[in-house]
Amino acid sequence: MEEKNVKKLLDKQTEEIKRQGKMLLEEFDHRIKIIAEVQIEQSQRFEDIDEKLAEHDKKSDIINAKLDAIMEMTATNAENIELIKSALRRKVDIEEFDALIKRVMVLEKKLLPFT
Repeated sequence: MEEKNVKKLLDKQTEEIKRQGKMLLEEFDHRIKIIAEVQIEQSQRFEDIDEKLAEHDKKSDIINAKLDAIMEMTATNAENIELIKSALRRKVDIEEFDALIKRVMVLEKKLLPFT
């Protein structure tokens, strides 16, 4: 009789272990599914971030191109300003030269009668 009791006890424990194993397997499976869902969400977020970074790279390239154009225009404007300054200096010199010519002509007219 004792052998039957031991066998029943072992069968009961075996069934309990199987039941607990199934429960653990179901719990493990459930947690794996949650991890997979989180991983999918994270992957999507990374893809979205990559797309935004690509957009920002394009915008940055456009801004850099515009900045290069502005720098070129600034350099051209600086050269033009130097040319204008030089022309203004020459103009002042020409005006002074014209004034000197007029003064010399006046002096020559005054001196011509004496020759």
